[in-house]
Amino acid sequence: MSDTASGTPWQRPAWLRAIRAIETTLTRTALALAMVGVLLMAGFTCYQVFMRFVIGQPSTWSEVLVRSIMVWTVYLAAAAAFREGAVIAAEVVIRAVPRIVGKIMQITSGLLSLVFLYFLVTTSIDMVQRTSTQVLAGLEIPIAWIYLAMPVGGTLAALAVAVRTSELLEPGSGIHDPNADSIA
Repeated sequence: MSDTASGTPWQRPAWLRAIRAIETTLTRTALALAMVGVLLMAGFTCYQVFMRFVIGQPSTWSEVLVRSIMVWTVYLAAAAAFREGAVIAAEVVIRAVPRIVGKIMQITSGLLSLVFLYFLVTTSIDMVQRTSTQVLAGLEIPIAWIYLAMPVGGTLAALAVAVRTSELLEPGSGIHDPNADSIA
């Protein structure tokens, strides 16, 4: 990338590089935890099937645990999906329109996603607070711990969207840059 006015290469400011590094680390961690969640769901589901159909005594807690892990897994993986731009699959349209139009579409999508994520996070924080005294049957833990996945995942996704959208505003940024860093 270069600054067309001076011909010198454009570099991200240090603060923006730091935010991007933090976001990348958080998103990779969230994705790794989501992968662990998938493995745990598979393991506990196999346990539940074994207990129910082989032993004949279904577990009272494993099904609830699998659902709880699934909620956390979805919200943690959402951050990675938002970061990669995989949430709104408009690839065909973006590739069919002129580059600047595609870039405007992606920026607009990012801004609308941030609005949605803002409402998700603020609403879910209220939900966590309202359910803080309720207990999840089968696990005997506060149900708020499960609902906490929404503000945590929403905040991580918002950070990922903000960084992705800011990268689209950089001079010389392309919309399907094969040399761009991927979180995977």
